[in-house]
Amino acid sequence: MDRRTLLKSLGVAGAGGAIVTGTGAFTSVEASRNVSVTVEGDASAYLSISEVSGAANSEYLTENGNGEKAIDLDSSNTTSGNGAGVNADAVTVIEDVFQVGNQGTQEVELDITPLTFVDTDGPDTLAVLVVPSTSFPAVTLGTGDSEAYSLVIDEFSPADGADLAIDSTINFTAEATN
Repeated sequence: MDRRTLLKSLGVAGAGGAIVTGTGAFTSVEASRNVSVTVEGDASAYLSISEVSGAANSEYLTENGNGEKAIDLDSSNTTSGNGAGVNADAVTVIEDVFQVGNQGTQEVELDITPLTFVDTDGPDTLAVLVVPSTSFPAVTLGTGDSEAYSLVIDEFSPADGADLAIDSTINFTAEATN
């Protein structure tokens, strides 16, 4: 047998042996690891929803028993000045009602939907617009950043005594940018 044939035979035998006996790779693995998840109220969550620090208008942001925040501009949330709602036939601007913060580990793009709420009854209209302080409509938040939001409320009721109200849900969606 010449040297080339011998080397080829040894190479084929070695490859065949590796296939039969395995190469050190594995077919399956089962491993157990700990998982720790804590549910927090809105102010302490990775995407926080909280009062704007030092802002007088944070009084319009209420909290239920589960730590969830709500914007409350009706008579159930009488303010410290005894107000219980917005004026008829007026545009009301309430700055810095709440802020949304990124308490996670990466930059996120924040979308709030809807940004506009409307109730109509014939010619009577109540509209609420949620306005971020820096950009519109989406906001990019780096780790540790937050964005304050204000409200613009337009109530137009030529037929005095309109019973307009908005009772809806606002959605906060944050997605990593990279």
